[in-house]
Amino acid sequence: MSDNDGADDMIMLMCASCGIAEVDEVKLKTCADCDLVKYCSDACQKDHKSQHKRACKKRAAELRDELLFKQPDSSHLGDCPICCLPMPLDLRKATFKLCCSKMMCKGCSHGNLMRELEERREPKCPFCRKPSVPPTDEESGKWIMKRIEANDPAAMTQWGRDQYAKEIIVAAELGYAEAHYRLSIFYHDVEKDGGKTKHHLEEAAIGGHPSARYTLGYHEGRNRRHDRAVKHLITAATQGDDDSINELMDEFRRGFVSKDDLAAALRAHQAAVDATKSPQREAAEELERWIAARRIKSTADMLRKSTIEKITSSRCASCGIAEVEADDITLKECATCDLVRYCSDACQKNHWPQHEEACKKRSTELRDELLFKQPESSHHGDCPICCLHMPLDVDKSTIMTCCSKIVCNGCAYADALRQVEGMLLHTCPFCREPTSDTNEEYTKEMMKRVEANDPVALCQEGGVQEEKGNYLRAFEYFTKAAELGDVEAHFELSHMYRDGHDVEKDEGKEMYHLELAAIGGHPGARYNLGIGEWNNGKTERAVKHWIIAATQGDDDSINELMAVFREEDGMVSKDDLAAALRAHQAAVDSAKSPQREAAETASKSAEEYLRNAAKSLQREAAEESQRRMKMKSV
Repeated sequence: MSDNDGADDMIMLMCASCGIAEVDEVKLKTCADCDLVKYCSDACQKDHKSQHKRACKKRAAELRDELLFKQPDSSHLGDCPICCLPMPLDLRKATFKLCCSKMMCKGCSHGNLMRELEERREPKCPFCRKPSVPPTDEESGKWIMKRIEANDPAAMTQWGRDQYAKEIIVAAELGYAEAHYRLSIFYHDVEKDGGKTKHHLEEAAIGGHPSARYTLGYHEGRNRRHDRAVKHLITAATQGDDDSINELMDEFRRGFVSKDDLAAALRAHQAAVDATKSPQREAAEELERWIAARRIKSTADMLRKSTIEKITSSRCASCGIAEVEADDITLKECATCDLVRYCSDACQKNHWPQHEEACKKRSTELRDELLFKQPESSHHGDCPICCLHMPLDVDKSTIMTCCSKIVCNGCAYADALRQVEGMLLHTCPFCREPTSDTNEEYTKEMMKRVEANDPVALCQEGGVQEEKGNYLRAFEYFTKAAELGDVEAHFELSHMYRDGHDVEKDEGKEMYHLELAAIGGHPGARYNLGIGEWNNGKTERAVKHWIIAATQGDDDSINELMAVFREEDGMVSKDDLAAALRAHQAAVDSAKSPQREAAETASKSAEEYLRNAAKSLQREAAEESQRRMKMKSV
């Protein structure tokens, strides 16, 4: 304990006004507004008020803020008393039972109702087991008044929420958060009392009311107290409040919320929303949607349309002949689209003038369906050793020339460490062949894989030739690898057609190879496609590309999305950005492991050692040079 702590403890044991110490007959009372000082009597407190007033107000404000900005354990609605899951914030997804003043989720209410219908039982409250529907309005009034007489704050709030009766004031005095929120609306809209409005909003927020906290954050932001606004909004968003997460997005756009804080709030918001979900609640929502969707087309109309389409597709689009197995008449689909079928090449040729426009339109649609389909993983796939997603950063993986397998640095480092500790022969972690020790052996193994037409080796050799400036040879290797399906080779070919290295510049071929690379899961290619589409004014397609690449964990794409959201109003919606941020973080996290982190740490340590060694050699060389200069001068 420090001397200052001891001095503070001594002060707290003495009256702040007269200095009398706390003994058997003298009891000191802490200041009611703060916890800084104690007094032996009301007279001493009154005498000391002028000296203590400023410090007391400051400390009282600090204590109030500590209480106000503390993250509530749950929302003011708490958990459903039946399923014990957090209650949804949307009150349309909850039911208030007059018999016992209990709020419960519609999932439990729906589940209970279905069970009673199946068993043909009398409908009862799922909680108190009383008849759930009162026979008359008068009876329902009696039920709720009975709960009010029992000082039930929920019943008081339910009764007084429309007319702001005295019962709602009593409910607020009993600490009911919803009552405080209703009173804040009353003082804001009717009485026009800003002080009382703020007081009740704060009490409701402390009680876990996310709407009250959102309102506080909204007004703090409009009053330019953005740090307090952001705190309120983050707290409410963490409870699952949609308005707060949307307002946070606006604050981020204005520059008052960092990217990390926004990402953390989005994850917490999604976790809070997911915590309120259950199969029973989804079934209840599905039932309500089914009841509300009675204006859709009848099943007969849909069936008739489907039958017509089926009949049309079973006939030649040119001559109309039907497909008959007994007569050996087989129709073939148009090779470019899936709209029509033909019995012969002659029919297809005759029908082409009529079909050309629709065919081209449909083929473009099919290409876009393929192009904008979310890949299951990046073009790197998974590490063949640990089966985790490969990191997008190529510096965090290693190619084994013996088998052309690319493994993550975590597995390569762990295997190398095992071999060093066990004094074993250095072998490939995948095929167990001895690893190459010299550049000659490395090149020999690589060329062996090239001769076997290994697409990965062909692409690697193309990169080697490109670094040497032998672009024509590199083009040949990349082309062969691309023909064998190597995605990276398509990406490299797009660069060659863009830059015109020993090949004629061709924007069409550049886009063609970029699209094939993107379809194969290459996030860098998809990012480039997005840039190209944006520059051509096709902003919607650009955003689609960046969202897909960001979902794969591409940093450039998520940064581009955030820049567009911040600078181009309406180009990227809040929901799309939030989903992209969550998916991006999930992709990044899926590529992490303790072994990979250990390998990265070891790599950084080795780099630091080499830098220090280089600096030491430079310093020694400089000192030696100075020593020689001095000897010459002597």
